[in-house]
Amino acid sequence: MKKHLMFAMCLVLVIAIASPLLAQEVRNVDRQWTIGGVERTAKVFVPEEAKQTPSPVIFAFHGHGGTAKNSSRWNYQQLWPEAIVVYMQGLNTPGRLTDPEGKKAGWQSAAGDQDDRDLRFFDAVLESLKSEFKVDEQRIYATGHSNGGGFTYLLWGQRGEVFAAVAPSAAAANRIYGDLKPKPAMHIAGENDTLVKFAWQENAMQQIRKINGCDDAATPWTTMEELV
Repeated sequence: MKKHLMFAMCLVLVIAIASPLLAQEVRNVDRQWTIGGVERTAKVFVPEEAKQTPSPVIFAFHGHGGTAKNSSRWNYQQLWPEAIVVYMQGLNTPGRLTDPEGKKAGWQSAAGDQDDRDLRFFDAVLESLKSEFKVDEQRIYATGHSNGGGFTYLLWGQRGEVFAAVAPSAAAANRIYGDLKPKPAMHIAGENDTLVKFAWQENAMQQIRKINGCDDAATPWTTMEELV
């Protein structure tokens, strides 16, 4: 329950600044793109009015070893049915903390890694959405967990002008803070995270506060106990 709650909290950021719209029926489409001769896939949830009504877009990225199918259980499409929601599928990628041989799916962690295959994948998906639907270009968002959160940071650094806000979870981005420009952001971290150390994530949050001109000391707005 807490895992799903964490991802729902990430969506609070985008829902809070979304204009209220009537609930819509959402259809799920498995999509394919060919990037550099390699087939890439994503699960795309599209509101029925997306061809007529400007629609916000959420890009969601699984962690290392995850899948688009599993991440679609975060259910952003149910929490915000007026949005186009895209769960993209990573390719086998060497992990920085686990899986050094790259036997599991993941995302590039820095510009230039894997010939920027994932940045080019994102560009192709966004371009295809714009060609097929009425995309509200003022309301495009990215979120992801762990390695997917790291890729969210990378997108902020390399494609920052695209996004209204970002919400990485359980991630750090030590190599790219210098590329980040001010942007509404929410970082979700667990104090007991044994993989992405909480100290690394505290540093990420401190860096984000500096980039966005926030106070040095944050004031908690709630606790997990109050939410559960």
